[in-house]
Amino acid sequence: LLTAISVERCVGVLWPFWCRYHRPKLLSAVICSLLWALACVFSGLVYFVCDLGHSGHCWMVLGTLCFLNFCFFTPFMVLSNVILFIKLRQSSWQQHPARLYTIIFLTVFFFLLFGIPFSIQIFLNLKVYMRFVFEICLLLASFNSSINPVIYVLVGSYGKSRFRGSIKVALQRVFEDR
Repeated sequence: LLTAISVERCVGVLWPFWCRYHRPKLLSAVICSLLWALACVFSGLVYFVCDLGHSGHCWMVLGTLCFLNFCFFTPFMVLSNVILFIKLRQSSWQQHPARLYTIIFLTVFFFLLFGIPFSIQIFLNLKVYMRFVFEICLLLASFNSSINPVIYVLVGSYGKSRFRGSIKVALQRVFEDR
């Protein structure tokens, strides 16, 4: 989903008129639904293959997941965010990125910092398993999963002398479109 959001924002900045007038209205919903379905299929595969004792194929399923994550989704996410960053820096009409762009950049940064080591570790440990490294990478991946709401609240309340109001107000502030 992070990749889809990054690519959609990049396309929206590069071709704003096409996105506004010609992009199919349900495109985002369809793409996100397909990604959720893909995630459910792979989660089900991991459960049935790894948790139910078919350990011979477990590493193949995990390797496929890590390959898709590391070699397909991550490069698209990084490339679209680099293009977005360059385009926004060259733009004279916008001095500071909007909160939504800040959210995307921070989420991608923390994904690269905390989420990618798990994929790399799975690739490297297909033959040799090191429990300590696996546990550290799993901890980092768990931290990556839980940091996004914190980023949303902090960016939503940024610029205030202190946080006033509810988390709902901070989240509304983050996702409002100006």
